[in-house]
Amino acid sequence: MPSSRRTSRRRLVRPATVAGGLLLLLAAMALMAIPFLKAPGHAEGARTDLEAARTYLAAGDVASAESSVESARRHADQVQDAMQGIGGDLWSLVPVVGRPVADVRHLGNALDHLTTAAEVAVATWPAVNGERATLFGDRSVDVATLGRLVDAVDTASVNLDAAQLELGAVSDSALGVGTRLAEARDEASTVVTPLASGARRAASLTAVLPELLGVEGDRTYLLALLNPSEQRFSGGAPLTVAPMKVADGRLTMGEARDTSDPDLYRVGRWTKVEGNPFHDGKLRLSTATYAPDWSVSGEELLRGWARRTGQEADGLVAVDVVALADLLRITGPVEAPIYGRLDADTFTQKLVGDYDAFPDNEARHDLNRAIVPVFAERLFSPGRGIEKITSLRDSARARHFALWMRDADVQAAVSDIGLAGELSHTEHDYVAVFNQNTNRSKADYWQRRAVRSDVRLREDGSATVRLTISVHNDSPPYAQAFADPRGGTSVTRWNGMTLGVFLPEGVEIASASAAGRAQGTDVFNYYGRPYKLLRMTLPPEATREAVLEYDVPAAAVAPGDGTLTYRLDVTPQGMVDPQELSVTVRWPRGYDVADLPEGWTRTGPGVTTYADPDLVTQPRLSITGSAGPAAAP
Repeated sequence: MPSSRRTSRRRLVRPATVAGGLLLLLAAMALMAIPFLKAPGHAEGARTDLEAARTYLAAGDVASAESSVESARRHADQVQDAMQGIGGDLWSLVPVVGRPVADVRHLGNALDHLTTAAEVAVATWPAVNGERATLFGDRSVDVATLGRLVDAVDTASVNLDAAQLELGAVSDSALGVGTRLAEARDEASTVVTPLASGARRAASLTAVLPELLGVEGDRTYLLALLNPSEQRFSGGAPLTVAPMKVADGRLTMGEARDTSDPDLYRVGRWTKVEGNPFHDGKLRLSTATYAPDWSVSGEELLRGWARRTGQEADGLVAVDVVALADLLRITGPVEAPIYGRLDADTFTQKLVGDYDAFPDNEARHDLNRAIVPVFAERLFSPGRGIEKITSLRDSARARHFALWMRDADVQAAVSDIGLAGELSHTEHDYVAVFNQNTNRSKADYWQRRAVRSDVRLREDGSATVRLTISVHNDSPPYAQAFADPRGGTSVTRWNGMTLGVFLPEGVEIASASAAGRAQGTDVFNYYGRPYKLLRMTLPPEATREAVLEYDVPAAAVAPGDGTLTYRLDVTPQGMVDPQELSVTVRWPRGYDVADLPEGWTRTGPGVTTYADPDLVTQPRLSITGSAGPAAAP
């Protein structure tokens, strides 16, 4: 009996003890949860501060950016203090509540990493882009500042990648608060994902900058000044070139030479780049860059240069006068022979659009040679480093600037950052229209080109395409005392050209015409990319059209679930007046598009259109249509 009473007493006491303990635990957790109530406000404050910091940096207000980042750090630390302590540990164990708590922790971690990346950016900015920036100097790069930049970009990239991983760990399965957290995750991801991707590409380039800039050994490059008034498939013709040596960050320019120099103008042979269909027999330096990729044309030019001069180079820097003009918007005007003071608005027109003003060819060549050093002088001048780098990046997107490096690791980084001047490798629809000057004129300066692609999709993802290329020769009245020779001179108003249309993989051409004349349906092969050549000559103020009709086997992705995702890559040519682009997609019967990506409009039932009046980027377009009533607008 005594033992029975002891058992009963334990049964009476134990529930009260457990209940009391739970009450104490819950009370303690409730007290520790008080900081959680402030976490959303601090998170929003940090987000607002980081957005403000980015705006201030873009405006050059470093002091305000620093203040905003400091405020963001205080907010981020408050979020971390609230979520990462013992209170967060205990709440994360509670059923139902635990999952959102863990998600908030991931969001807090992401915010912490974003703030660290911002701190690094603000701390490094003054040395790169401020009034006392030390990265660039008199034709030189400060090696110590370069090292800081490399470390800063790497640290920022690591933190942005970590933020992306933390956001990816946020669940979207919970209802209520879990749904709101998932929405916060998605909103943050739209900002963080492109930042992380861009930082990774930037980190790959900055990692090789010491090698590129001669810190790890002397480097020699060939600088080619391109003239977009006389086009090649790669860009403007390389009419002036100069060797450059970089040693321990300091640049030394060699003699600038015009490719019409008798020694450089001679035709000759050199070992062609394997597989290059545009190298056939003897070439001049000025005709070495017919291939559209600078990895091919750049190497051809380096081999031709070595053949003519005996000088080997580690790489090529190709820059045209349009890119130089954009650089002058940042660095200010330049003094030039004949014209005197030229600014960003007059530079291109005077250099390559006003050949009537030159008294003779030698005067024009003197101007070209005088302008070549401008690129190095302005790029390596003190201050505004970020703006100058951004200008070159934008010029590269429009194919006015490109690099070709013989070192495979350096070139891989150049390609990652978008500076390589390459065609797209897409397996889907593709539009890339280039022209090659055929009458040695400078009339491409006045070329106005519009490209219209009319796509009719089928349910299996294939499509028929009608591509119309309209070219207008907007040249002014002929001004010379002698009759227009229609070719062979810089003053002619006639524009002779071969259009190179680089097409989707597996294309089958049904018909082709140029200036009203039927062409064959055969295509050539450029490293797996089909292309068609169409020849036209445009008199002054004339317009000519080329039309291609063809079948594309995989214009869209068709997974079999009632959706079609049309994908198109577009590559521009580096023209003085940018090409106009219009793409109309006609969806199969019963298909429509519910969500229109930026740049797209609905122009009829089951018809969508993308338009860009000035193609100065290399867009990768994607739009999804669906079958059935759910797709109706």
